[in-house]
Amino acid sequence: MFKFAFTDLNQFIYMEGHGIYVWSVFSIVIISLVLAFIFYNKQLKKIKRKHSNE
Repeated sequence: MFKFAFTDLNQFIYMEGHGIYVWSVFSIVIISLVLAFIFYNKQLKKIKRKHSNE
């Protein structure tokens, strides 16, 4: 039914030599999203504390 592009995990990770670029960009995006979430979550908590003290 489905034809997979990779037959094993090593081919999936290596991606015919392009894996280092794919996985590095994937890692940068995930790290950026996590850091943005943490930063904005702290900012929202700070704003909520400021408004609750008023």
